[in-house]
Amino acid sequence: MAGGTGSTPAGGVSSGHGNNASSGGGTHTKNEAYFAARQIAIERHMRYFAAGMCGLLAVFVVYHWVRRLSVKLERSKSLGAVTRPFVVSTRLARNVLVRKVPGFKSAGHALLVTAYVAINLALSFTDVDTTSMGSLGHRFGWISLGNMVIVIFLALKNTPLSFLTAHSYEQLNGLHQIAGCVMFILMVLHAALYTAYFNGQGRMESIYAEPDRIAGIVSGFAFLGAVFSAIFLRSYWYELFYVMHILFWVLGIITVGLHQPDFGHKILIVTILTGALWAADRLVRGARVLLYSVNNEVTLHPLPDGGTKVVLKKAPALTKPGKHCFIWIPAVRKFETHPFTVHRSEPVEFTIKARDGFTRDLHQYALTHPGATLKASVDGPYGTFPDPMEFDKIVLLAGGGGATFTFGLAMNVLERMNDRAPKNLVFIWAVKKHENLSWFREQLDMLRTHPQSPNVNVTLYVTRAPTTSSPAGESSSSSSSSNNNNNSSGSSSGSSTSSINDVDSPPLSPTADEKAGNPLGLQPTTSGGDIEKEALETHSGYETSTSYHNHGEVGHPVRTGRPDVAALIRDAVSSTPATQRVLVAACGPDPLMNLVRNTTAQLISGDGPGVELHLEQFGW
Repeated sequence: MAGGTGSTPAGGVSSGHGNNASSGGGTHTKNEAYFAARQIAIERHMRYFAAGMCGLLAVFVVYHWVRRLSVKLERSKSLGAVTRPFVVSTRLARNVLVRKVPGFKSAGHALLVTAYVAINLALSFTDVDTTSMGSLGHRFGWISLGNMVIVIFLALKNTPLSFLTAHSYEQLNGLHQIAGCVMFILMVLHAALYTAYFNGQGRMESIYAEPDRIAGIVSGFAFLGAVFSAIFLRSYWYELFYVMHILFWVLGIITVGLHQPDFGHKILIVTILTGALWAADRLVRGARVLLYSVNNEVTLHPLPDGGTKVVLKKAPALTKPGKHCFIWIPAVRKFETHPFTVHRSEPVEFTIKARDGFTRDLHQYALTHPGATLKASVDGPYGTFPDPMEFDKIVLLAGGGGATFTFGLAMNVLERMNDRAPKNLVFIWAVKKHENLSWFREQLDMLRTHPQSPNVNVTLYVTRAPTTSSPAGESSSSSSSSNNNNNSSGSSSGSSTSSINDVDSPPLSPTADEKAGNPLGLQPTTSGGDIEKEALETHSGYETSTSYHNHGEVGHPVRTGRPDVAALIRDAVSSTPATQRVLVAACGPDPLMNLVRNTTAQLISGDGPGVELHLEQFGW
């Protein structure tokens, strides 16, 4: 990475290589003084880099906790007036920063990335001889090294940021990718400039024959492999991407250390600390898998259309519906763990759609061994989302497999809701076919029969024409009844979510599983698959049909067509008193997420109800 050689005041060579004996003692002393001064300067700039990165982090940490405190105090009769100006100002800022902008998830993301890139640019070109390729190459190498630390910090599964800022590792994955690209670009510039510098001096053969320079070359190609796997393989072959990404990273970090093995230059120290940070995270994860492997097992139930229901015997501590765990089933894959969202906590259940690799082999095993019990373990739980009990109204919108998350969050609310803490729950779910609805039959029954069901609104949408329909009169009756209930509870809204998986997972048909007698009431995990795109595809206005069909299997009226997502969210927020708070939780395909994001952002105002947006978007 950052080389110890570079340009000198006299155009000579670094004393670290001893290649210019004829330059005389004066030049040798001059070179040593130059490189000593340059080392002091770069260490000072790396402290600036660290301060800049910590400053960005501090902004988010302070903002998160001050905002949480001010929201709590806002309802206080004595202190509400004191915190009100801050609450209003942050709402007005979020009205702008939450909105989608081209190339980024939101304006806030764009602002953060801009600040991050600006810090890198400022420190790359400040107080450096820009006319010297050696000096520029040296500076780029060091800044690349600093970014390597950021890349690993953002990749930690057990990140302290999940507590400090309420952002879990999967929500930081986009920043991890950007930091990785910045690091790689700086590394390429570092290598290219030094190569041009040494080539101009006619020293290419002698310099690049040295072991530490060979290590640098290997490191460069290793990180090239890591970047290549992330850009070109991750979406098509997750397992191969993951193995390549880890192996190339390990090779890269080792050869970076060998590239500058002198502790005096402090590059080796930074490299060792970075590697130790990554290794510590791996040790924690491995220890957790080992701990939860004791007397633990999973039961597999094959589901139609390539789905597999996985029931875990022993749940990890702090597991809640909506969070996700990495599952290890050695009988299927000995050396792999894969993340899936928990949609039920007692017992812990996952539903997994077969695609390629692990999910395909898991389903094949379940088909040939239905009801099989296998040794297993988990790592987790992971994931952060706002506590729904802190809100007066919870709006959930699911498209297809996104119901894995929203049903989990809904069950979380129902388990904790009582007469002393009533909540208004709005649940909107759109699927492609009527058969998909029975996957969550148990959860739908609970939404209908729970003691707090008068405070629960459930609206189901089927985007394709039903195979059977109720008479028109019965449909109208169901629709009228549903609308009356909606008006009485004062809620109407929507949100969509998606669970964590390394592959997309469309909804499943329950027909074959019903015949087999296996339990239903589940929805597969997904990260925005084709089914969701069909179920909630962006059209002008999100057209909605006016017909209802009474679906006896689920006990709720079912509406044919696509939901008008924007109208549902607006109705939910506008019907909420200004003194209350609304949570809009959403996840799914990008068009749906953009619509939910922009609609919700427009509804954040200083004089309206408090509106919080949570999008379950994942970056692998």
